[in-house]
Amino acid sequence: MMRSIWLYLGVLGLLLGGSCGGNAAMNNTTKQVSVIATNDQARAQVGNVVQIRGTVQREKLGDTVNVGDLSVRCMDFRFPDSSVGQTVTAEGTLDIVRDEPATTSPTGEISQGTEDSGSSFVIRHCVSR
Repeated sequence: MMRSIWLYLGVLGLLLGGSCGGNAAMNNTTKQVSVIATNDQARAQVGNVVQIRGTVQREKLGDTVNVGDLSVRCMDFRFPDSSVGQTVTAEGTLDIVRDEPATTSPTGEISQGTEDSGSSFVIRHCVSR
């Protein structure tokens, strides 16, 4: 009985990296997070993990976090209804996407899309902090 407990603890120790805290190298591999608050800062951080602190707005293409003239859309995250109009911090990988323009059919129907197609900042794998 005692031998099986020690065997179990040994296997558990190997799975945890040799200590209860896990592998020391693994514990020190935190990503560097840049805080953005301007369009210039955002352009410089495309492709990196960023944080933005601003006001949530519900948009047609998804929820945005806005600070000054910077607006960043969370691609895969919707804030709770109670967060709309409130200040939040969002974090994730910053990217730029090309917006799809709205089109008008011969009968005057307007498709889903943006009024003035351009590009916009988005956060992929967005989480609220």
